[in-house]
Amino acid sequence: MENYKDQITRYLPKIEEFLTSVLLEETNVTLTDTGMIDTESGYQALGNEDIYLVAYDTVSEQDIIAILDKEWFGLLSSIMLGIEEKTFNDKTIDLLNKFSKELRNTFKEVLVEDGIEFDLEGIKPMEHSQLFEQLHHTEYLHAKLEVEGLADENVHAGILIGNPEAKIVVEEPVEESVEPEDGFKELKEEAGFEQEEEISGSYIEFEDFDDDAPLDIIGEDGKSMDMLRDVEMEVSVELGRIELPLGRVLQLAKGSVIELDKLAGEPVDIMVNGQKIAQGEVVVIDEHFGVRISNLITTRQHLVKMN
Repeated sequence: MENYKDQITRYLPKIEEFLTSVLLEETNVTLTDTGMIDTESGYQALGNEDIYLVAYDTVSEQDIIAILDKEWFGLLSSIMLGIEEKTFNDKTIDLLNKFSKELRNTFKEVLVEDGIEFDLEGIKPMEHSQLFEQLHHTEYLHAKLEVEGLADENVHAGILIGNPEAKIVVEEPVEESVEPEDGFKELKEEAGFEQEEEISGSYIEFEDFDDDAPLDIIGEDGKSMDMLRDVEMEVSVELGRIELPLGRVLQLAKGSVIELDKLAGEPVDIMVNGQKIAQGEVVVIDEHFGVRISNLITTRQHLVKMN
């Protein structure tokens, strides 16, 4: 438990940095208490109206659960949406999903730098009534946090980490095969049931496809793709992308500069109906922008991407 306590204390500045970037308020996070709790009594002691962000790490096979007091409903919604919501609904669930994604991305970078392997199946916001069925341990480390700077009074949060030595083992039921009793066939014949006709079958072997064969579309009448030449498709050029929290989007104004993920001089993506088919460089032709194609994505690359 001391190891987990030290790790949580070490990551407190990163939690403060994350909350400041998302909620645009300077925060101070303090670890107030830690301890081990058993699942049944601990579940009953948790708040019925609190928010639970539940994740499962498939590498360590541990539950990792963030707990937010009910006051966080109003804080998150008023800062990130501009309206105050106080209960679980479509708006707050969508908001918590975005908040959870930002939280996961932030700590992914930190854990990778520390050489910690993890693979979260996703962070799902849940109510207290949904939580118990998602627990995989009989014992949890419970850490209590106090956050200063987001409201007039300090708000509270918490972390639950499953004890890897106290996993719940679910035994799979063993199906017993029932052999027909002796004389069952004779009883069927006496009752007048006709004997079932045995049906034999065989496997059909299909010829293997050649992975290097060209992917042509040719109909039975010998025509190729000529029938598709008049189909209109939308072609667009994507200069770059960036993900922003809703709070930063609301701050955008005339003259704001958005830094994209592409560096100067990198090729831009050429898209057809939302799928990247090529890359190129931006040129100017008679006062109009254009794109000179520098790289085409092959059909095989498309298939690998789809798979």
